[in-house]
Amino acid sequence: MAKEGFKYHLTPMVRTLLPTVLTLALFAGTVFFYFLPAVGDYFLDHKKDTIRQMTQSVIGKLESFEQQVLSGKLDRAQARDMALAQIRAMRYGPEGKDYFWVNDDRGVMLMHPYRSDLEGRELGGYRDREGLAPFQEFIRTAHEGGGFVSYYWQWKDQPEREVPKLSYVQEFQPWGWVVGTGIYLDDVQRELAAFRNRIAVVLLVILTIIAVLSGSVIHQVRKSERDRQKVQRQRERLLGALKAGEERYRTIADFAYDWEAWIGPDGTILYCSPSCERITGYPPEAFFENPGLIAEIIDPDFKEAWQDYLEQVPYREGQQLDFRILKKNGGRPWLSAVGRSVYGIGLKPLGLRFSFRDITERKNMEEQLRHQALHDPLTGLANRTLCLDRIRQAMERAKRRGSYFYAVVFIDLDRFKIINDSLGHRFGDMVLVETARRLTRHVRSLDTVARFGGDEFVFLLDELHSPREAIRIVKRLREEMAEKFCFDGHEVMTTASFGIVLSPTDYKRPEDLLQNANIAMHRAKDKGRNQFKVFTSRMLEHAVDQMNMENDMRRGLANKEFYLNFQPILRMDAGELLGFEALARWKHPTRGEIMPSEFIPMAEDSGLIMELGQWVLREALDTLARWRANNEVADRLFMAVNLSSRQLTQSDLYESIVAQLQQSGVPARNLKLEITESTLMDNPEMALQILNRLREYGVQFSIDDFGTGYSSLTQLQRLPVDTLKVDRSFISRLGEDKENLEIVRAVVALAHSLDLDVVAEGVENAAQYASLSPLECECVQGFLFHKPLSAMEAEKLIAQQSPEPPGVSGRKDRPGKQAS
Repeated sequence: MAKEGFKYHLTPMVRTLLPTVLTLALFAGTVFFYFLPAVGDYFLDHKKDTIRQMTQSVIGKLESFEQQVLSGKLDRAQARDMALAQIRAMRYGPEGKDYFWVNDDRGVMLMHPYRSDLEGRELGGYRDREGLAPFQEFIRTAHEGGGFVSYYWQWKDQPEREVPKLSYVQEFQPWGWVVGTGIYLDDVQRELAAFRNRIAVVLLVILTIIAVLSGSVIHQVRKSERDRQKVQRQRERLLGALKAGEERYRTIADFAYDWEAWIGPDGTILYCSPSCERITGYPPEAFFENPGLIAEIIDPDFKEAWQDYLEQVPYREGQQLDFRILKKNGGRPWLSAVGRSVYGIGLKPLGLRFSFRDITERKNMEEQLRHQALHDPLTGLANRTLCLDRIRQAMERAKRRGSYFYAVVFIDLDRFKIINDSLGHRFGDMVLVETARRLTRHVRSLDTVARFGGDEFVFLLDELHSPREAIRIVKRLREEMAEKFCFDGHEVMTTASFGIVLSPTDYKRPEDLLQNANIAMHRAKDKGRNQFKVFTSRMLEHAVDQMNMENDMRRGLANKEFYLNFQPILRMDAGELLGFEALARWKHPTRGEIMPSEFIPMAEDSGLIMELGQWVLREALDTLARWRANNEVADRLFMAVNLSSRQLTQSDLYESIVAQLQQSGVPARNLKLEITESTLMDNPEMALQILNRLREYGVQFSIDDFGTGYSSLTQLQRLPVDTLKVDRSFISRLGEDKENLEIVRAVVALAHSLDLDVVAEGVENAAQYASLSPLECECVQGFLFHKPLSAMEAEKLIAQQSPEPPGVSGRKDRPGKQAS
């Protein structure tokens, strides 16, 4: 009887619990064998999609740099260096340790933030612990259009730890770069494990609830088996509760990382995923209770765009809208919304379905890239691109408003190259940063200050009351820039030259306005530096004339429009011809004779002095060679040729001069190179090295225009100089100014004390010659004796000379020197 009673009570227990246990087992099996792998795949797909988008954003940035290269704003080397610097600084991820790397299509690592020791190394042969060559896979995958590569690599910034990693790579074809970033599979597994634990807890809670409910049902069955109808109704209620619970937890199965929402035709919220709380700070219940909450949390700047988007969704499926919301905790994250219409049976409209994704990290990165693209990385000032855009806006405002005034100022630091060369580029960079700070401090917030490159700055003075206000600001800045710079125990005094363009103007392009400001700045430098000049049309005409002259000079050198005249140099006491100074002349086909004082400075500025100087030396030596072949008197004559400061910077100057001497057949002792004092002071160490080598070869030297530069006795003693030429400005005042005579006497005495000969140039009258006679000046040249002669006239003068030079009275020639 007891056995039957046990069976009597066991049967309803089994009948009650068996469906529940089977349902729970099926549900748990569904969760653990279908849903959790799907969630794991979704997590992985989401991570892959994120790194793919971020890599494509970096590729987009590289494309913007390539556009600047193609437009001529940057050269390719600068663009690559700037791009690598920006990519190196990028971080993302929860701890900010995820990064990007760049290698080329040969497997050479160009940039790796954590492994700088790999940069520059060819890693095609590198293999991970599984034997995979990841860099070969990167290159192959990138060449196929980009994709994902699985391999083993170091754990973030811990080189000693190697873990599985999945990276997305893509090729930037114009530069042959492979750009990539990746995720660590251990991170994904940890996230999935945490989610699995939460599901297990939920299932345990469900099991507990079911156990309690089942116990209650069994207790009721044991109390009253006779009322089976009542028990049946209780069982139906229990099954209904289980079905409702299953439906609720099915929503958890539909959980997605993005915020999913379904808005019915009447505006009610039919579905809202739990992700809304992570993204907005509001739980799903808040949206169910207040369907208008979605519109309320949209940033006011985007409300109109949201309304327009809602109207377009039924007609433009899949259209995307990026906007900001006001988060409950006070943040303003960026969201990307994609909406589409929902239809039921018979195409019955069921409302709109939206997917909202948090894109704040991507937007911040885009903003960072945009800022880096428009600002100078050293000073933080606006760069050329942003500066031109601000000037363009000012020009447009000036067209619309008659009383609108603005000014553009071009600034260049004086003597900045000397600072860089003497103290180093690090100190030069500190000067540039301090200059930027001073400029920013003394302009208004509405003005734009930009670094245009090197030591050039531009600022736009906007909304001026009058053009004179710009002059006052520039004067204040000029005083500020003249203050000394103090860094690391060094004090440097520098100044700045300013070029100003004042509105109103009729420029069509901002580049033209900046060009004219640059012209005015160079005019200020020409006037002595630490100056400012306001641009005028005459400056432009002068610049155009200089450019035309430069073009004409290039053509003239090619068309043999240049020729040489030769100024005789004579021994003062005997009138003996000692040599000639070669003087360049230019006969322009339309302008006629152009004075050397006009084309020589232009040749110095443009660099044509190199080509012109080589031509003068070659032509002078060839002419002397012809004279020597025709008359033995010419064997003792020298040819003096001027050497410019630009020529002294040539690394192959020595080889070039020696080659021309050997080609002409003229002995080195018959060539005398004339160098000005300022030429020697530009780079004395390099000049001394070149002059010593040429002197060892036999070439003679003289200092031209002595007395007008900055030479010191120490410098003169070091230089291998044979002759001093007293500048014509001193000779021209002889006989009129006693103080000037004493200066010439002192120069001659100085030269003799250094065992140097003296040439007085520009002797034009007998009074000057008479003043020189008692000073024991060895040589003279000037119009009093001969004007510059053509090659034929000079050869006739040579023919008139005695085969044997007359005796020398007074000071004797020094051993090893030619009489001069």
